[in-house]
Amino acid sequence: MGDDPRALLAKADKAFASSSGGFSLFGGRTEKLENAVDLYTQAANAYRLQKNGKEAGLLLEKAASIQEEKLNEPDDAALTRSEASKAYRKTDPEDAARCLDRAIKHYTSRGNFRRAASMQQTLAEIYEVDIQDGKRAGGAYEAAAGWFEEDNASALANKLYLKAADIAGLEGDYYKAIEHYERVAKNSINNDLMRFSVKDYLLKAGICHLATNDLVGAGRAVEGYPEMDPSFAGTREHQLLTELLEAVKDQDTEKYADKLWQFDQMSKLNSWKTTMLLRVKKNIQEEEDDFS
Repeated sequence: MGDDPRALLAKADKAFASSSGGFSLFGGRTEKLENAVDLYTQAANAYRLQKNGKEAGLLLEKAASIQEEKLNEPDDAALTRSEASKAYRKTDPEDAARCLDRAIKHYTSRGNFRRAASMQQTLAEIYEVDIQDGKRAGGAYEAAAGWFEEDNASALANKLYLKAADIAGLEGDYYKAIEHYERVAKNSINNDLMRFSVKDYLLKAGICHLATNDLVGAGRAVEGYPEMDPSFAGTREHQLLTELLEAVKDQDTEKYADKLWQFDQMSKLNSWKTTMLLRVKKNIQEEEDDFS
């Protein structure tokens, strides 16, 4: 059954109220405040067991405020706010994001970028999955990647730059997506574990170039990627980009669709690529309509 959260909350409120009084034979102010924090946390955990995340989050935030404002324990307050974020996440994701963002700001102010990066990644996931806000999710993934990069955690940084790139592409921020894909491609060329994936990163960057409808820039990219990675020139991915670019220039939707079909028989196109490639095809059709 567990403890009754309301009974624990009543004890916590009593302990907190008593901390504002004068001298007491039954403990000093600091001890009473610490006891109140412990009881608020216990009450919050009891609410979490009852799957009442809202009440749990509110009590954890109250505990964090006491830790920060009354006890001068900002590190403990940041940890408590991160727990409040977990409590809020299923039912109140905006509150979860708000609490986590405040904890992150504390760690960045202390220069603890590794911990901040891990929390920022979680914040990005809240934005992406729970709130479904691509713009905020992409920005949070990008920030987390930068902090991991600063901490020399290049594998984690690359993973999150790719997440930011995928989201930027879907959000229509094609140049941001290109920047991230090309960055990770460059970082991966001399990495034995990631080198095989470079062709996929460059393919995605090339698709984003096609989506911009800047055929000059797209042409430069398709020609330039083999200079970045000499092995790319002999791949199906480079051949596909070359053929798609020609089809776009010719405004030939049939040729465009045929080349995609041929590629898909050998290497299945995932949902991201399919979505982006359909946008490019739509651009061709709109160009055809303009000249018809």
